[in-house]
Amino acid sequence: MLYNFKSIAVVPGAKEFVDVILSKTQRKTPTVVHPQYQISRIRGFYMRKVKFTQQNYHDRIAQILEEFPKLDEIHPFYHDLLNVLYDKDHYKLALGQLNTCMHLIDKIAQDYVRLLKYGDSLY
Repeated sequence: MLYNFKSIAVVPGAKEFVDVILSKTQRKTPTVVHPQYQISRIRGFYMRKVKFTQQNYHDRIAQILEEFPKLDEIHPFYHDLLNVLYDKDHYKLALGQLNTCMHLIDKIAQDYVRLLKYGDSLY
């Protein structure tokens, strides 16, 4: 199978990754809550922000995971080269941690939406 390694995008650092996602959330969702809004509308406002942020994280991490080649699908020469240059166990571990991170973000967002939706507190 022919694989183009140059098509893999550069993975941003943690701070840059967070900045990009939060900037996109700020641009694409409403930003003002007025005091006269009903509590249900305010809750909906924040639930929308949490869900949008979670979806952006999920999409970006899934894109990273899809772009990187699976070791079982690449030519044995590239498999050995990757093992020499970057240790295949470390590579698999890093991709696995990204996958786990994606699922944890989904769970955290789900918990926060649940808290926002069913919380008894007014603030």
